[in-house]
Amino acid sequence: MGTFRAIGNYGAGMLISILTIPITNMLGGTQQAWIKYGVVIALVCLLLFLICYRNGVRTKFASDYENEAFVEEQDEEEENVPFKDAMGMLFRNKYWLIVLLFNLITSISTSVAASSGTYYCKWIFGNDNLVSLIGALGMLATVAGFILAQPIISKAGIQKTVYFGLIGAAVMAGIRCFVPENFALYIVTSLIGSFVQIPLMCLYGVLTAMTIDYNEWKYDKRMIAISGGAVSFGSKVGAGLGAAVLALILQAGHYDATLAAATTSMKYSIYAFSNYLPLIMNLVMFVVFMRFDLENKLPQMKEEVAARRAAQQKQE
Repeated sequence: MGTFRAIGNYGAGMLISILTIPITNMLGGTQQAWIKYGVVIALVCLLLFLICYRNGVRTKFASDYENEAFVEEQDEEEENVPFKDAMGMLFRNKYWLIVLLFNLITSISTSVAASSGTYYCKWIFGNDNLVSLIGALGMLATVAGFILAQPIISKAGIQKTVYFGLIGAAVMAGIRCFVPENFALYIVTSLIGSFVQIPLMCLYGVLTAMTIDYNEWKYDKRMIAISGGAVSFGSKVGAGLGAAVLALILQAGHYDATLAAATTSMKYSIYAFSNYLPLIMNLVMFVVFMRFDLENKLPQMKEEVAARRAAQQKQE
């Protein structure tokens, strides 16, 4: 499930990155061209949301079944915990906080990266149409990443897979810091950086599920909906913060889109969010994630939970 979710998420982003610049340039490259493009994308999104809605209203839930035993079993999955109490428990769950921070920071990084290629190609390499070429090559790296994601996760385990993605992306960004204007090196480091993070992206749902299991062990309450919802909220906030960070860095570099060539300050602002920021953020997340030692602890915790449930059933 995590892999399919990541394919839809990352694949759509790659498709947009490939098509946006060529289409807007074909329409004239003006503000009106971008408005037309934006309207079409908005209508496509509306159509997809309507499809989701149509499927959602046709979904069968546990309460729709007459089998009371089945309904009772499903009801045990989600307890009726007041919001204030649930949030208090979650903020005392260090693993949930790590996943929340992880989603927040990676969403900021992904949001910035989605736009950085356009600025890099236009102002550093002098041709914004190169974005489609880089995007097409990036799609190949993405496909390879998804093909190899499951074998990598199975072989390395969850924690080492996350380390692999974070350190790999940090190293690639670090290389670009020293050689920022080499086009071939930019492509190679971008492709490898995308590839190493694909298995990591497939684990977002898994990491959240692990924190839910920890909730059950620590509080005797799983709190599935609020745990997943709050982490997802962090992702949405991260995407918005990413756009704000990008705008602030460009402003600090005195960005002027009307110039024929980039000034030194403009170049360094582009280097900042394309190279320096990914390096710093991935290293920070590596340090934070070193405290996520839940993978080895969960089997014993699940045994304790099972024993606790069995004891409760005997008493009843």
